[in-house]
Amino acid sequence: MPQNLAPPDPALVAAIVDMAADAIICVAPDDHILSVNRGAQQIFGWTAAELVGQPFSVLLPEEELARGEVDWMRRTTLAQGSIRDYETRRKTKSGRIIDVSITRTAVYDETANLIGYSAILRDISERKRIERQLLAAERLATAGQVAAGVAHEIGAPLTAIAVSVDHMLQSRCAICGGGEEMQVLLSQTDRIAKLARRLVNLAKPAGLVFAPTSVNDAVEQATSLVQPQLGRHRIRLELELADGLPTIYADEAQLQQVLINLFLNAQRAMAETGGKLRVVTRGAGDDHVEIVVADTGPGIAESDLPHIFTPFFSRSGGTGLGLALAAQIVKSHRGAIDAVSEPGRGATFTIHLPSSVNS
Repeated sequence: MPQNLAPPDPALVAAIVDMAADAIICVAPDDHILSVNRGAQQIFGWTAAELVGQPFSVLLPEEELARGEVDWMRRTTLAQGSIRDYETRRKTKSGRIIDVSITRTAVYDETANLIGYSAILRDISERKRIERQLLAAERLATAGQVAAGVAHEIGAPLTAIAVSVDHMLQSRCAICGGGEEMQVLLSQTDRIAKLARRLVNLAKPAGLVFAPTSVNDAVEQATSLVQPQLGRHRIRLELELADGLPTIYADEAQLQQVLINLFLNAQRAMAETGGKLRVVTRGAGDDHVEIVVADTGPGIAESDLPHIFTPFFSRSGGTGLGLALAAQIVKSHRGAIDAVSEPGRGATFTIHLPSSVNS
């Protein structure tokens, strides 16, 4: 400390912490709350007397408790020293669920003994509301692109149904039985229903609904929606789906949204020349799975790579929201997405997701 500066007044430091707009909570090693500032009381609606002594989990919604978030945060903080800007949800005294960003730090004494944790929570509900609006807009735009492909694909089974029904009407069915034609009718009708359900799932509201999910099933559902469009652009789809992958705890519709955005980006990149789109699923250690989406398009310029997940950044004339929202969805699943590319040699996106076993 410079000689001309006096040591900080402890009372002043305490006042600054207490008056901070963000919630500042001190937690014991066993995760019981030791102290809260006024910001925490204003954000969550509890008084300090009501919160002190309570387990930190009193602030968690049931869904986050079910996901094992308390244990995950404890393990991660101890292993890494801190968690920075982790976005999740918390519960107020009235039961209202709010979006928050958390920075949690392990605190040690001079002899390296753990004495507790500090947690700084910021209410980001308004920002998340705007992001959800953007996500809904992007979802509708994506649904519009997919709808053209689905409409084309639906044409074939509808034609088969029309021909079969016409044949049955001409033969009166009672004479020939019509068994074979009826099987065609049923199978093609079922095919239409499945395509329609997938499109409805894609366009449903953007609120997160987590459930045990098969990564391979999500990939197959997403590819089935865009495969007709890929084929029309001479893009060959290759799937390499690993067996025995653990389930993940995810919102399957939003995970499909991420994949479809990546597939449509690859389609735009290879629209003129055609190429190959390779989708791989694989395990990554004991508690993660990965989805790799690689194309043989022109690639991404090195100067653009740091910005591709930034909202409204686009070199293709699109909205510039697809990759930004994909990254946000993956982050909400406690995952990560990254990209590598060499100009002229395609681009590869890798999605890293925790399995439901240890999430």
